[in-house]
Amino acid sequence: MKKINYRLDKTDKTPLYLQLYQQIRLAIHQQQLHFGDKLPSKRHLSEFLQISQNTVENAYEQLLAEGYINAKARSGFFVSFQAELDFPCDLPRQKQTAYFQSRKTYYDLNPNLIDSKNFPIRQWQKAGKQSLKFWQNEMIALGDKQGDRNLRNEIAHYLYASRGVNCEPEQIVIGTGLENCVLQLILLFNQISEKPIQYAMESYGYITIEKMLTAYGKKVLHLPLTTDGQLDLATLAESQIDVAYLTPSNLYPFSQVLSIGQRQQLLEWANQQPQRYIIEDDYDSEYRYKGKPIPALQSLDVNEKVIYLGSFSKLLMPSLRVGFMVLPKSLLSLYQEYCGFFNCGVSRFEQQRLATFIQQGEFEKHIQRMRKIYRKKMEMLCRLLQSHSDKIRYYGEHSGAYLLIELLKSPHTSTELVERCLQKNIKIYPLNYPNRQLFSIGFADIDEQEFNDVFEKLISILVLK
Repeated sequence: MKKINYRLDKTDKTPLYLQLYQQIRLAIHQQQLHFGDKLPSKRHLSEFLQISQNTVENAYEQLLAEGYINAKARSGFFVSFQAELDFPCDLPRQKQTAYFQSRKTYYDLNPNLIDSKNFPIRQWQKAGKQSLKFWQNEMIALGDKQGDRNLRNEIAHYLYASRGVNCEPEQIVIGTGLENCVLQLILLFNQISEKPIQYAMESYGYITIEKMLTAYGKKVLHLPLTTDGQLDLATLAESQIDVAYLTPSNLYPFSQVLSIGQRQQLLEWANQQPQRYIIEDDYDSEYRYKGKPIPALQSLDVNEKVIYLGSFSKLLMPSLRVGFMVLPKSLLSLYQEYCGFFNCGVSRFEQQRLATFIQQGEFEKHIQRMRKIYRKKMEMLCRLLQSHSDKIRYYGEHSGAYLLIELLKSPHTSTELVERCLQKNIKIYPLNYPNRQLFSIGFADIDEQEFNDVFEKLISILVLK
């Protein structure tokens, strides 16, 4: 029986049994005690350390529970852990300094940003507390593979009221962002088609989706825009495309709405072949400042050819990572057969929090409030640009949280202007468009108090000779 120099500090707030347990465990890891060594009896150690036998017993029970020692009847306690086969449990640690994110050194005019200062954090926290109170036992287990029914119910009601989308909760699949939903669709189409699936996208569509399709060996046909900002559907009709990924309510970059005539043409095109489908990405459709939001293409679909995609990234916060898709009923059984093994990747807690947030009306209030804030910022930016109409033209002022601007006969290249802006702590995003100098200018995360200063500085750089 080895003797170890145990030292217990009775003035320390740490319980004595825990101090003893930690010292024996450390002695085992540091190989002062080896596999098979016998520990002192509870009576012997309690007398030696002047502590109660219960204290020693509690320390030994913890070591037994963690597998460091075992007990042999009428023999005592023995080390059962081979420290030389493992790493030490208490390595020296460097002192960690607190990390604070430094203040932004530039103004980021990324069109995909949201207003980070007007998020209803208290209401969001309240929804989380209420969800945890009422659903804590439910959330321990895995939920429905398509997402919690409670959230799918709320999404179905919201879609019908705001976008005209008519669907049942059974048709909705919750995913970790749009990318996860599209990934499942790629796998689904691979299974149900006997030939390789051909995809089409808008020429300036969501680049991440194009990269995903390319990564899976899919060829992507780019659909150009006509001179009036509509889709060139003749190119689609002349091709052998099976699936078209489109944003009918907000054609990037000019923020045009696909006309009712073109919507009907698209639906007719999809209905010509049994395995043709349209994936409708309803990007930025809620923030319209002239008239009501445009009804979704899915609301016109009577032949079950449209797969509707939505996300809460721009409506609430990108970090939430909650996207969803609405499958046509004709695809639902096939989805469950070939993709039913996917577990929903979104935390059940966040699903229930979001469902509660919507159910309590907080989501609708937030959308209405942000629509007013974004409208005001859009109007402020347009006013600043109007005095330079001979040099700058803009598009998309009736929706969204970005404005597309075009420089008319600028003597500088887009690269030169990006660099000049960076020198003034402003980051802008040029668009590679043939024979035109375009920039996508996001304004969502620029504070109203700094708004005029930032954009006056930007405009002075862009119009400078």
